[in-house]
Amino acid sequence: MSDCQILIVDDEDFMRGAVLEVLRRANHVAMTASSAKEAIDIVSNRSFSVIITDVKMPGMDGIELFRELKKRHPETSVIIMTGFPDLEDAVEVIKEGAVDYLQKPFPPDRLVELVNQFIEVPDNHSDKNLKNIITQDEQMLRILDKVRTVAPSNAPVLVQGETGTGKELIAQALHNLSFRTKSGQMVALNCAAIPENLLESEMFGAEKGAYTGSNLQYIGRFERANKGTLFLDEISELSLPLQSKLLRALQEREIERLGGTQPIKVDVRIVACTNEDIQQTVDQGKFRSDLFYRLDVIRIVLPPLRQRPSDIPLLAEHFLHKYNQEYGKSISGIEPEVFPVLAQYGWPGNIRQLENTIQSAVIQTKTNYLTIDDIDMRQDNNLTPINPEIEKNEGDQINFQVGMTLRDLEKEAIMKTLEAHDYNQTKTAETLDITSRTIRNKLKDYDNQDTTE
Repeated sequence: MSDCQILIVDDEDFMRGAVLEVLRRANHVAMTASSAKEAIDIVSNRSFSVIITDVKMPGMDGIELFRELKKRHPETSVIIMTGFPDLEDAVEVIKEGAVDYLQKPFPPDRLVELVNQFIEVPDNHSDKNLKNIITQDEQMLRILDKVRTVAPSNAPVLVQGETGTGKELIAQALHNLSFRTKSGQMVALNCAAIPENLLESEMFGAEKGAYTGSNLQYIGRFERANKGTLFLDEISELSLPLQSKLLRALQEREIERLGGTQPIKVDVRIVACTNEDIQQTVDQGKFRSDLFYRLDVIRIVLPPLRQRPSDIPLLAEHFLHKYNQEYGKSISGIEPEVFPVLAQYGWPGNIRQLENTIQSAVIQTKTNYLTIDDIDMRQDNNLTPINPEIEKNEGDQINFQVGMTLRDLEKEAIMKTLEAHDYNQTKTAETLDITSRTIRNKLKDYDNQDTTE
C-alpha cells in the first residue's frame, strides 16, 4: 500500500466500497476508515494527498474532521461528501480550503476528476479493460483477478451464469486483456437465437449456391474471428450434429464452409458461455462429453445478483447516472430506504432486470429522487423481500386469482418454480416439463413487456 495516497472516510459500508471501486477503476489505490476517529488514528502514522470524507457520521462529523485535518495536515486536499446538503456548511468549508462539497449520489466522473487534480493517474491497462464491470463484491473481484491471469493464454474458457449476470462482459474483458486484441476482434454468436437450419452457415460460412437462395459466398463467424476471439453464447443449445462439427474445428483448427470442399485454417480463441449446468447436460446425453472437456479448460462461474447484495446500490446508481444522461434528466439520487428493498428482491433477470427497473423509474418519476413508489411501479409491486423458508416450502403454490389471464397464470407458475429451485433454469424446465430455451424466451418476453408497459 506504499503507493496509496487516498483515504476514504464514511460510516456506511456500501458507500465506502462504492467510492473505493470508482477510484480503483480510475487506477487509484485508496484506504478506508469507518469513522472520523479511525481516520485521525490513520493519519497520525502516515500522510495522504487526498482525503474524501462523508459529513454525517456518529461522533465527530465530517466538518469537524475536515477542520482537524487542516490543523494537522494543511497540505492535504479534502473532498467532502454529503447526502444532506447544507448550503451554509458548503460555503464555509470551501472558504476554509476544502476542494469541493459533493452531494450524494454524485457522478463518479466528477469525483475522479477532482482526485486527478492532485494525484497522477498510473498507467494500468488491465483495469481500463475491466472498467465496464461494476462491482465491489469479494467473489466478483476474485473472478476479475482470474480474468486478468488467464486472459493472455490461448486456452478456451467456459463462462457459466444465469441470464443477465454479465457473461458477455467477461468474454469481452478476456479478449481485451489478451494479445489477440491487436490482431483480431471478438465476434459473438448466440447459439439459441438463430434457427437451427441457419446456424451452421452462420458459424462456418457458406459457398455460393450451398442452399436455395444462396447467391453469394457468406463468411461465417469463425473466419471473422480469425486471430481474435469467438464468443459462443448459450453453447448448450447446439444440436449434436453441430457439436460434432464444432469439435472438429477446435481439434483441427480448420473449418469448411457449407457447400465447400477446401479446409480453411483458423486461429481462434473460444470463449463459450451457458446459463445451464453444462455438466448436467452432458450427463443427460444432450451435450458431447469430448466437446465439453475441450471447452472446459478454464471455467468461470458468475454469481447471480441476489448473491451480490453489496453491488446493488453501486449498480443502481450507475444506471441512474446512465439514464439521466440518456434522457436528459437530472434526478439527484435514490432515496436510502430503496436499497434494502432492492437487496432483498430475488432479481431472476439479474443485472439486466435491475437496469431495466432503474431505466423505467428514471423515465416515469416526477420527483428529484427515486423512491420506493417509483421502483414498485416498475415491478408491479413485486419487489418484496424473499423469505428463503417460504421460497423453499411454498414455491410450488400458485397464487391464482379470479380474472387472471392464462398468460399471467403461466408467468406465475414459471416465476414460482424458479424461486423454488434457486433460479436454476434447468431444474425449473424439468419440473415444468418444458425446455430451458422456453424458460429463457419466456423470461425475455416478460422483461420486454415490463419495459414497454
